Amino acid sequence: MRSVKPMNKKREVQADSFNPSHPSVYGAEREMTLYYDETNNIGKLRLRENGLNVSKHDNFVLGGIVLLPGQSIGNIHELRKDLHIQPNAEEIKFDMVAKNDFEKVLGSRKLTKVMQWLRDRDIGIHYMNLNVLNWVILDIVESIVANDAFADALMFQRELKNELHYIATRDLPRFLTIMQSHGFPDILREKTGDFIREVYAFVLENWPEEPNGATDMLRRLLSRATSLDELIFLIGGDSGLLIGGFSEFFLSRICTFKNACHILDEEKEVQAALAHFRIMNGLQEMQVSFVDSKKVPEIQFSDVVVGLLGKYFSFVEKTPFSKLMTLRSGLSPVQKKNVELLGELISISNNVSDGLFSRVTTMDSDWKSDAFLFGRRPPPHVTKR
Repeated sequence: MRSVKPMNKKREVQADSFNPSHPSVYGAEREMTLYYDETNNIGKLRLRENGLNVSKHDNFVLGGIVLLPGQSIGNIHELRKDLHIQPNAEEIKFDMVAKNDFEKVLGSRKLTKVMQWLRDRDIGIHYMNLNVLNWVILDIVESIVANDAFADALMFQRELKNELHYIATRDLPRFLTIMQSHGFPDILREKTGDFIREVYAFVLENWPEEPNGATDMLRRLLSRATSLDELIFLIGGDSGLLIGGFSEFFLSRICTFKNACHILDEEKEVQAALAHFRIMNGLQEMQVSFVDSKKVPEIQFSDVVVGLLGKYFSFVEKTPFSKLMTLRSGLSPVQKKNVELLGELISISNNVSDGLFSRVTTMDSDWKSDAFLFGRRPPPHVTKR
């Protein structure tokens, strides 16, 4: 998925060509209504001499609830009463339901009531989870394996990206310095070899204590890649601009579900970004609308869902596996119930379409998340990270 540059004139985007359906994805053609909210939208991400332009870059999460034809969220006034929401509060917001860090959020009884409300009505959720740093770094591997000389590594690119991200974050300030000094993401052709050699040296200097087959494959790949004349996806960009906005992620989600109605919260920046595009399903313009969350309870539920997921996925990214499992084994009854309910809401939607979940993150994070939510056993190397 390449970066989309909005223009003054509306750009027509065909859903099938912008985000082609993967053969293994099921249910994406179904009629449904997706309600959206977002969290941790940092706008633009830039490289500075001393690092990044933001001090915090938690996972960006876009998602909410899913209604199939005939489904309803019920009378939200009953839920407001059960949550003891003050009459003068215009809407239910995540911070009215749960606050503070993830562990405290997970212990919220009000959160239990909201998720149980959805569960009782068989209402599922959807999300796109983006590890911002992983998204930025992965173009290094993608640019290498796109070269015909590295076709043998193409099928292992996700494993290679996983290892590069893990090693890069072992000394992120130094890795960002390497990127910044070479004008990333615009690597001049004559500087390609120098950049890859520095990345290769960094990888050797920060070699993990528990490497695996993919780690060694990354080392060999970078060693060979020093002879490349260019990095195809890192040419002609805006030097230092890592992420220019998140409109492409909204577009990707919308284009995945061509027969769905997409309803988003009124956010001026998001509206302005998407206003540059006319999203088409063949000859028919797709149903995308912006609404006032105060008047649409489904958006309020989406705010709570996304608030929880933003806390959860960011926690998973930052927390070593051993600590994550220690937390899981020591969950209070309320925390355990909330974990179970989150897993059940995911399962409800998974029965509709696995396309409702998009995790643009590392394999390690996916494995850790699956271990925490569903008790699935990860590969041995993950337990050391």
